[in-house]
Amino acid sequence: MIRSLPTIAGFAGLVALAGAWAAEPTKPAAPAPQTAAPVEVVLLGEDKLTRVLIQVEVDGKPVSAIWDETFVKLSAFFDRNGDGVIDEKEAANLPSPLALRQAMGTGFTPPTGSAPTFAELAADKNGKVTPEELAAFYRRAGVGEAMIGVGKLPTSAELTDALLKYLDTDRDGKVTEKEWRAAADSLAKLDKNDDELIGVGELVPKAVYPGAAGTVLLTPPVADRPLPDVVAKLPLVRLPADRNDSHWATEIVRRRDRNSDGKLSAAETGLGGDTFAKLDVDRDGFLTAIELAAWRKHEPDARWMVRVSTKTKPVDRFLVAGGGLRLEGWVGDGKIPESVASTRRQFVGQFEGKADPDAPEPPRRRGGNLAWLTPVADRDGDGKLDRKELDAWLDLQQQVSQGQVLLTVIDGGGLFELLDTNHDGALSVRELRGAWDRVREAGCVPGGKFDRIKLPRTVLAAASHGYPQAFGIDLRGGPAWFRAMDKNGDGDVSRKEFTGPPEVFDKLDLDKDGLLSAEEASKADVKK
Repeated sequence: MIRSLPTIAGFAGLVALAGAWAAEPTKPAAPAPQTAAPVEVVLLGEDKLTRVLIQVEVDGKPVSAIWDETFVKLSAFFDRNGDGVIDEKEAANLPSPLALRQAMGTGFTPPTGSAPTFAELAADKNGKVTPEELAAFYRRAGVGEAMIGVGKLPTSAELTDALLKYLDTDRDGKVTEKEWRAAADSLAKLDKNDDELIGVGELVPKAVYPGAAGTVLLTPPVADRPLPDVVAKLPLVRLPADRNDSHWATEIVRRRDRNSDGKLSAAETGLGGDTFAKLDVDRDGFLTAIELAAWRKHEPDARWMVRVSTKTKPVDRFLVAGGGLRLEGWVGDGKIPESVASTRRQFVGQFEGKADPDAPEPPRRRGGNLAWLTPVADRDGDGKLDRKELDAWLDLQQQVSQGQVLLTVIDGGGLFELLDTNHDGALSVRELRGAWDRVREAGCVPGGKFDRIKLPRTVLAAASHGYPQAFGIDLRGGPAWFRAMDKNGDGDVSRKEFTGPPEVFDKLDLDKDGLLSAEEASKADVKK
């Protein structure tokens, strides 16, 4: 069962934009440079720094390359006289960076924020803005890559307390291997709604999951700019696209410098001896921020290829662990496809006088209907909006939406997140049966005894095309009859869920564990 994720907040209130957009260009604009750079982050484990490259693709194309195309099309769309550049009058109608970010939730660029000033765009002060300069401006403003939204789990400690309390059936203050292996049976009494899942609300009354959303935008550190509390406490630092910017290294030194001497020892970085030695240019046994910044020239510790698809549902999972920290990532369904379709239906419906009753109202200026859009999309300058102009604007909105990829990063996971392997906010029978193996594999069983202190801090990262439809991984598979019987969505069919004769269930249950897996169901179909 995949739980819904709370709606992620917008980035600011609406501010009306003025001005007119232009006629069709007579010649194509020059392409902006290709800048398919990956997202790069550093995980701050208790005693280990881990650098991870996150390469994001949509339908096989790097997301930054999609934004390159978007910036070219934006430039061409605003180039009223078709001379291949944007002048000051044309620039006055460009969407704000805020509007481009908000398109992730709205499906179109709303009239929010202020258009970029011409001085910000024309860096060489020659009176014109090339497609390259346009792309450079938006990228400096944080548009053109996958966005990372951060939140924090509010009930992780309470869930850990509750799990250990119910697992400790003899009440001796310890959870033995025998008690861990009996988890499915000992927690079954908590299943109040009889769905064969132990949800967070059954462990901690009134708790919801995840109870947080990625509402705070994670950006690279900037000098003299304080970080929001949730970001300051996040064991993860995002690196800037500009490799000459070393503020990220300064931030890491600040966080890890235990004796306040402005540099890090090998123990404080956890970097391998060979790597540390190469970075320690002055051979003093410590790394300054400048020396640490050179780490980007070395191979990363891990790579995560995020493959978002508008056509299929890939099962794309990622795990990197070390230094008391686990980063678990996956790709889930996003809302962009439905947002784009809803936007087109809504605007066309309003244009034709048949507004979509199920679509949210778009931001409007005084005048109602599409009055706010007319000066924006009236490209022939006749003061009217025709269907061809509306379609051209909607096509541009679809292009803007293509590159909208979000990594929802939720911090503070503990025992529950370790056991909840599909992160749907409920523990299935199979997950509980595997509880002992999970805690042992995570290094929580030194000397054969479970030690709560050894539980790693878990950071969850769900990638999606637009805002996520839900939080968690939908691993349901197998033939259609199997998926139909899997009422609780845990990926298995129990005896209770199975609608056929008991003897058929026994025949299909090849490993005799009382659960039919998708694999077992698929083998049965093959035999037919």
